[in-house]
Amino acid sequence: MLFKLFHCCFQSLRFKATVLMLIAGWLSASASISQTEPPFPSKQVKVIVTFPPGGAGDLIGRSIAKGLQGVWNQTVIVENQAGASGSIGAEQTMRAAPDGSTLFFATPGVLTVLPFIRDKLAYDPLVDLTPIAMSVAIPNILVVGAQSQHKTFKDLIAAAKAKPGSLDYASSGRGESHHMMMEYMMKATGTTLNEIPYKGGAPALQAVISGQVQAAWLAVSTAMPFLKSGQLIGLAVSTDERVMQVPNIPTVAEQGFPGFNYSFWMGIMGPAKMSPALIKRIETDVQTVVRSEEYRELLGKQGNLPIFQSTDQFSKTIRETYLRNKATLVP
Repeated sequence: MLFKLFHCCFQSLRFKATVLMLIAGWLSASASISQTEPPFPSKQVKVIVTFPPGGAGDLIGRSIAKGLQGVWNQTVIVENQAGASGSIGAEQTMRAAPDGSTLFFATPGVLTVLPFIRDKLAYDPLVDLTPIAMSVAIPNILVVGAQSQHKTFKDLIAAAKAKPGSLDYASSGRGESHHMMMEYMMKATGTTLNEIPYKGGAPALQAVISGQVQAAWLAVSTAMPFLKSGQLIGLAVSTDERVMQVPNIPTVAEQGFPGFNYSFWMGIMGPAKMSPALIKRIETDVQTVVRSEEYRELLGKQGNLPIFQSTDQFSKTIRETYLRNKATLVP
């Protein structure tokens, strides 16, 4: 009896000792990790924006960078990488260290269009880049110059149908949102217009104002000052509802093409192989910026919509847009 009691006590003590050793090992490992992994961000962060300075995309990129700089108390710079429809910026991000010091302000074009219109890309958008969070949706408007004889959406469509291929339109780069919006519009209306690609929304805007091209889809924020000054005429908005900043301009759906709706979003991405903890940290901080009064007020003045999507939601949006564009662009 005495032997059994001693044996039970011994087993109990050994079990407790084992547990204590495991806890000590876990604490030691945690301390080691905390010492080897510096807090984020421990150095300057770069946000790559695929638009030239001054355009809508650049202004939004700078807004999110400014907000993150305030949250992180660390310098956040914007690096403009216009041209090649954003692929240069995507390639730079792909090659960057996965430590969060290089982030990418991505658009649908670079992720979900270029794979279907370029013979070769140096990156796979679904493999080589990490979605982190969506931060904005951008309403767009179809515009013509003040000198245009096409004063309404129906006028433009009728002219395009009468002489297929006779009208030119400006895009902010092949594969970017303005190109895709025109692709969807042409498909919906049974028309054909010639694309003239420019390096961003600002030069595309000037091409319409000067009469070099007959039309363009532009961000509402880009077009608004020139609509007010009379240099541009707005024919339609791309969303399924009218846009608050330009309430007198009807949607495409209202003008005889129900179901037309093209939303242009932008969001933060990073290189592949970022740690889940780092992704979550940046996602949470982007959400803080998007929900801040300063960011929402700034985007509202621009005519843009502050919209947050988590990593999972943003990943789903990218996949769905990728498949939608594949169905449109691949014969």
